[in-house]
Amino acid sequence: MAKSTKHVFDVEGRKYAIKKPTARQNEDATMEYNRVFSKALQSGALLREKLDLFMREQGLWDNEKQAKYLQYISELNDTEKKLKGGGIKLSEAKNLAFTMRGTRGALQDLIAGRNALDVNTAQGQAENARFNYLLVACLVYNDNGENVYNNADQYSEDGESAVAIAAAENFANQYFGLDKDHEKNLPENKFLTKYKFTDEEGRLLDSEGNFVDYLGKRVNENGRYINEEGELIDVDGNRVDEDGEYLIEEKPFLDEEGNELGENGEAVADKEETPKKKRGRPKKKEEVEVSEDK
Repeated sequence: MAKSTKHVFDVEGRKYAIKKPTARQNEDATMEYNRVFSKALQSGALLREKLDLFMREQGLWDNEKQAKYLQYISELNDTEKKLKGGGIKLSEAKNLAFTMRGTRGALQDLIAGRNALDVNTAQGQAENARFNYLLVACLVYNDNGENVYNNADQYSEDGESAVAIAAAENFANQYFGLDKDHEKNLPENKFLTKYKFTDEEGRLLDSEGNFVDYLGKRVNENGRYINEEGELIDVDGNRVDEDGEYLIEEKPFLDEEGNELGENGEAVADKEETPKKKRGRPKKKEEVEVSEDK
């Protein structure tokens, strides 16, 4: 059976495809790389080889951070071997897996600044231009084979759309040979899922299969705190609604004399009491003598 020459994916109900680039398209993409590389150098962009020196001169990287970087790598390797080898308590292995998660996160934070600067090197700019050129050339509508974007500029302008984001992710998997389930296949995550400490999406579970946070507090599938009845609560157990507003009976505020105030803090006018009718025998009307002038 012939190997498929395109990768199909779906966005908001419509199917798109990424075709395998032709030899001509690869040649044109290389020319785009060279063009942008030369332009970047002329504009004063750093070469990747000088990035480390630049970061040190700017105080963005030093021997301490370099040592921390190597320490994190070593810790991840050592912990991975312990998880792989077994022979320890499952509870201890669980803690090691969580420690790996934390260490990996710290490593990513440490090198985030370096990665951001690498994109702006001459090589980084040129590689990005080649990637965009090939993506635009290879991305088509699956039903008719027409290109989704006319050029790289149009793709860049649409960069925040669901289609552009999905296309970049799928094309990167094809272009760089990335694993779309990279996070799931990390050793710590594979262990946690295998022994049902997390679900397939990496969300933490307790022994009864309920979603929990790192402290063991119940949460729903969206990570919000809930009580035993499944009702939304805050971190201290107080009921809240979908917007996070407290579900409590609201009472009016009082003035210094203890009288209720209106919604804007204004005094509430006293209601006029209707005078009560007095009971008893009605008085006789007195006759009024009218004197006439003579």
